Parts: sequence; C-alpha cells; structure tokens
Amino acid sequence: MTGRGYNDIEVGTDRQGKYYNMPNAHFHPVYEIYYLISGTRRFFIESDIYNISKGTLVLLNKNVMHRTVYSSDKINERTYILFNDKHIKSITDLYGREEIDRCFEQRVFSVPIHRREYVEGLIAQLYNEYRNKDEFSDKLMECCLSELMIFLIRYNRNFSVDGRDMDLLNDIKNLSSCDLSIQTAARFIVENYSSNLTLNHVADYVNMSSTYFSKKFKEVTGFGFKEYLLNLRIKKACELLLETKNSITEIAYESGFNDSNYFGDVFKKNKGISPLRYRKNREFI
Repeated sequence: MTGRGYNDIEVGTDRQGKYYNMPNAHFHPVYEIYYLISGTRRFFIESDIYNISKGTLVLLNKNVMHRTVYSSDKINERTYILFNDKHIKSITDLYGREEIDRCFEQRVFSVPIHRREYVEGLIAQLYNEYRNKDEFSDKLMECCLSELMIFLIRYNRNFSVDGRDMDLLNDIKNLSSCDLSIQTAARFIVENYSSNLTLNHVADYVNMSSTYFSKKFKEVTGFGFKEYLLNLRIKKACELLLETKNSITEIAYESGFNDSNYFGDVFKKNKGISPLRYRKNREFI
C-alpha cells in the first residue's frame, strides 16, 4: 500500500458477493476497525483464524497481516475505518497507550445485541462525514472515533474482568480440528519464516501429507503456502527497513531471503517500490 496517504481518517463500506476472497495479502501502517454489518466471514490474522458473523468488530493493529475468506455463499456487508495515532491522541493521553494496545491485542469483539444500534450509529456518522466533508468534518470524525474507542476500552475492561473472555473468544473462533491444525501450522511458519522452511517440513509438523496440507492451508487461510511465507518475509523486511539502519543485504538475510538481488526484485513486485525507496519514503508510508 505504498504511496497511499494516511493523514486523514478513511471510512468505507461495501457489499461483497458470495465466494468473495480478498485478492491479496494486506497490511498497512495504520489501525483498522472492521465491522461486519451482515453475513459471515472468515478472518485470518497473522496466524490466527476467526469465524465472524453479523455484529462483530475486528480490530487490526498497525502492520498486522490479514485476509478475509468467504465462509458461506451469502452476501455480506462490511464497514472499515482506517486511522493513525494522531486521530486517537486524546484517548491515548487520557487512558494510556496500554489500553489501546489491549483492545487491539483482543482483535475480535462480538458487540452485544443491545449495543449494536449504538455502534452502528457511530460508524454511520463517521461514514456520512467522510462522504460529505466540510470544514467541520475532520473534527466530528475524530469525536466519533474517540467515542467508539472509549466504548471499546470499557467493553474490553469488562470483557476481561468477568472471566468470560476465553469462552467468548472460543465461541467466536468456532474452529474445527482441521482449522486448529492449520492454525498450528501457521504459527509454526511465523516462528520459523526466516529459516529454510519447506511445504513438506510444515506438513510433517502437523501430521498431514504435503498435498492435503497445501489444499487445506489455501482453503482455510486464503493463502498459498509460498504466498504466506513470502508475505511474512516482506512484512519483516518492511519493519527492518523503517526501524533499523541495517543494509539492504543484511535485511534480506534477516527476513529469510538467501539472495539480496532476488529480495529486491520480489520486494518491488510486492510493494511497487524498491527497498531503498521504501526506506527513503517512510513519511509517505
């Protein structure tokens, strides 16, 4: 998503037809709040699988890789909100960075039925101001976003304190034994992406044949094995380019690429810009 500006809050909504799958791996240097208005979706976030339904909020932290996959043949409707740290500075100052981090670590919130009208009202206001901007819209959008974040902080505190968090999360995930095996495999890949990892190696780890594992991994996560591994490596390279002064060659090897020239070609194809330009253009990322 290089070259895209993230200075303003962005709000979008759309209806996705049956069997729609997000076409590409997706991560961005801003926060995202995703709300499923209708239908069902399967979310694959980093290495975790979630089956979500109407009334679910998904909170995606900065630079978290994610993808959605259809989970039924029904049409679904969703809204997303993209924003950066400056848009929630008043909330961070008031409640602390830790509260924000805890919300985004939770990732998935099933909004209680009696509170959905309230949440959907806030999101509708955000969308209306985004689509019909005037001199007051930016501030009104920040107010709506702040109110939504305060709601989530309060909900997350109650959610964690009363001991229901694991039960609710398991209900949301609702994973089959095959899903759990694929999730285990994904976590193994995340832990070992910088090594010389092969499809056979990971399939053996979860006691599946390589053919069956390849098919199921794609079906459950939306990623092919090589695609997922490559995107993890690119994501790590992006972090190192922005957060360290390491050379391009060093970053290539740290990210799991055995050849810096190949890394440069793959990075440019994936991000639309060379690793060096990506580092130099950090203010636009």
